[in-house]
Amino acid sequence: MTASTPSALPQPPALRIDGSRVLLWGATTTATVAILAVSAALSATLYATPVVVALLLSAALGGALLLALVRPAAAVAVSAAAVLLLSLLGSPAGGGPWPVAVPSTIAFAAALGLAAAGGAWRAAGVVWTVAVAATSIVGWSGMRAPATSGAVTADLIVFAAVSAAALGGGVLVARWQDVRRQLLREQRISASEQALREVAEERTRIARELHDVVAHGMSAIQVQASSARYRLPDLSPDAVAEFDELAATARSAMGEMRALLGVLRSEDATAETAPQPGLGDLAALVAAAGRRGTAHLDDRLAPEIAAAVDPVLALAVYRIVQESLSNVARHATGAAVEVVVEHVSGGLQVAVANSAPPGRPASAPAPDAGGHGIRGMRERAELLGGTLEAAPCADGGFRVRAVLPLGVGKESA
Repeated sequence: MTASTPSALPQPPALRIDGSRVLLWGATTTATVAILAVSAALSATLYATPVVVALLLSAALGGALLLALVRPAAAVAVSAAAVLLLSLLGSPAGGGPWPVAVPSTIAFAAALGLAAAGGAWRAAGVVWTVAVAATSIVGWSGMRAPATSGAVTADLIVFAAVSAAALGGGVLVARWQDVRRQLLREQRISASEQALREVAEERTRIARELHDVVAHGMSAIQVQASSARYRLPDLSPDAVAEFDELAATARSAMGEMRALLGVLRSEDATAETAPQPGLGDLAALVAAAGRRGTAHLDDRLAPEIAAAVDPVLALAVYRIVQESLSNVARHATGAAVEVVVEHVSGGLQVAVANSAPPGRPASAPAPDAGGHGIRGMRERAELLGGTLEAAPCADGGFRVRAVLPLGVGKESA
């Protein structure tokens, strides 16, 4: 039980930045500028496209990449329209690849990949089919200056293959993201169900322990009520009948408690025959922890207060100290531990504090770690109407502090 390092603390929501999104936007913006510059220059010089038209269509071609991050379906339509218009307005006389220039092929493929990865893979597939068919018609119909059929066919094959590969890659990324989101959702559901199951198991464990304590009190009531007629011979018949009825009620209640315990006990749970521990067992518990490190018990309770503590409350104190010492052994091996039990205005206070572990970094237990950890201690304290705090210390250690009202356990029992 040790402190987390400052760097491990979560950032405020307003300061969190998704690094992958920033990188994606930065790379897309750079690609947009590069495509605009290269495509406009090549279209105006190599394909004899009017300069203004080349700039506008190249801006649409590059801007489609940024648009694909927010409007994937619209982006692939804009990119395909720009590719087709550049093919219609360009001329193969300059000797460059035609009907689709290299910058157009790259830009269109990138737009398809981004759109498919963004979830619009169906729209991207339709646009790809239309774009390949339209550019093929432009190339083979010879609408502009003639070009060799072999060069046109090769350019169209490259255009279709590269854009299809980008589309397929985007679909794979989209499927991978869907699977990843599903796994994360299932993990969250599993974690939530596990937390609920651990709370139920801890409450069941507490109920079994309380059964032993309460059953002892019920048994004493039943014995005293049953033997009243023999111990007190001067009782009136009405008083004897009242005591007999009280004894019968106690026996019935004990039977119902045993039935309830049978429902709560899991199939693999073993019956605990040893007496439930209490305040008198804290010294031995701390001494056993001291053999693994340095542990000290500071018992500040007055004898009359310690004797008056209800067994249910004493059991809760013992379990809180026991789990705290176990956490120290797991997360801060060799650290010095001090256990303080005292009477405060709010009731009975138990505090377990450890220093930073010697010779190695601190590792803090998860506040809601499963099983019988901090969650179990807090559950045990709250069932008795108390509170429990667990937090790191400034010196690198950890401190658990619980305040349990005196008399609550006795009243509930």
